[in-house]
Amino acid sequence: MINWVIFMKKIKEKGFFCLKLILLGMAVYFCAAETDLVKKAVSDGADRCLTVVIPSLYAMMIAAVMITKSGVLSYMPGFVKNLGRALFGMGGECLPVFLFSMFAGYPAGTRMITEQYSSGTVSAGSASLLCGVCFGAGPAFIFGCISGELYSSDLPGKIIIISTAAANVLTAFIISFCLRKHNTGKNNIRKPVRIDGVLLTDSVASAGRTMGELCFMITAFSVITAMLSRFGAISAAAGIFSKITGFSEEVSGAFIPAVLDITAVRGLPANNYALLPWLCALVSFGGICVVFQTSAIISGRFSVLPFVVLRLIASVLSYGICRIIMPFMISEETIAAASVNVSAHSAPSFVPSLMLLFMTFIIMAEYDKLVKIQK
Repeated sequence: MINWVIFMKKIKEKGFFCLKLILLGMAVYFCAAETDLVKKAVSDGADRCLTVVIPSLYAMMIAAVMITKSGVLSYMPGFVKNLGRALFGMGGECLPVFLFSMFAGYPAGTRMITEQYSSGTVSAGSASLLCGVCFGAGPAFIFGCISGELYSSDLPGKIIIISTAAANVLTAFIISFCLRKHNTGKNNIRKPVRIDGVLLTDSVASAGRTMGELCFMITAFSVITAMLSRFGAISAAAGIFSKITGFSEEVSGAFIPAVLDITAVRGLPANNYALLPWLCALVSFGGICVVFQTSAIISGRFSVLPFVVLRLIASVLSYGICRIIMPFMISEETIAAASVNVSAHSAPSFVPSLMLLFMTFIIMAEYDKLVKIQK
């Protein structure tokens, strides 16, 4: 019996290894044979980074790094710490991080939790759970990219924010029982507060390095999406999604790339309110690319599996909450799809290239610092 279990385990490992080799071979072939598609995919990914990700996230990422590194969280009033423990089982500094991260943009919450883990404020078990709830899209992305481009008013953006935030709160209640069992770390140690030019410079460089990693990941996923579309995987997934939801093949074909990378949500048809619950679920989950981004930020410090499970739970809750509140919030909303003409204009400019070069230099400088420190 034991030999059979070991045999099946080896078969599974070899199967995954062969699958990885096949995918790698497909990627190499696609990049070599479909150069025009690769060029367009890289261009589209870079454009989304410059027009969506950086404007909506970079400033918040700097603020998140400054908040965690300045030491101000260790001076939270006692009632805030008690409230966090009573409601969600969170340690002293975690409640402000939880509230801030829901509106700070996707990787910001994970970045703050990993900083707290590195400083000993939270344990590995608590950090793996907290990353699953300290999560949310920023208002700039929701209103600018979704509500501003896909709908004719800000009301869908408000529905998305309410649905995703409420789902986060409910998910936090669910894991509160587990958080109470984990060691929360050194919550009573007050750190010296440091807010100066050095902190700002370090925060800008650190946030720039993180943003560079995120943007290059988004660009890579743009190529992956193009590859999957070329080999028919996107069409197959769109067909399955269409049968489940009843959406047309065209709508489903635009939704699947957004599941891979949420910044591709701009490709969805405008003024389709039937899509709104699914958009809430997608925003709450973040997409496959965000999962990889989160894993890169965690970098093996603790398990990523609880994060994925909790985001799936929050996604289902967000979908249900949106379905409940939509009839009340859009009952008097006039939907005039024919009167809305959504278009995008792109002018050639040297600024995007300079920004990408600047971020690349930041990444290389930070990498050299890390190598010197490790040596």
